[in-house]
Amino acid sequence: MTEERFSPNEKILKVAEEGIRGMINALGAEAIAPDVMIDAALHILAVWVASSQTKSTAAEREADIEELGELLPSYIEYHREAKWLPDPNRTDN
Repeated sequence: MTEERFSPNEKILKVAEEGIRGMINALGAEAIAPDVMIDAALHILAVWVASSQTKSTAAEREADIEELGELLPSYIEYHREAKWLPDPNRTDN
């Protein structure tokens, strides 16, 4: 099976970029460690997934989580190649 390439549409990129800027600016001028940003992003994702699954069966929830696990590597690779990522140690992104 060949790995599918992830390519977000304009709306997805806009929300992602604004979300990252919001996370970076959340603590003002204080630099935020990458592990804190990753943990915060995972919590944001978890909230959205959980809120969208309120009427899902356990099997549907498990399938959604499995799909997220499969998609994450391609999302990460896309953003590494896109080179628009902010420097996590800057406060003026």
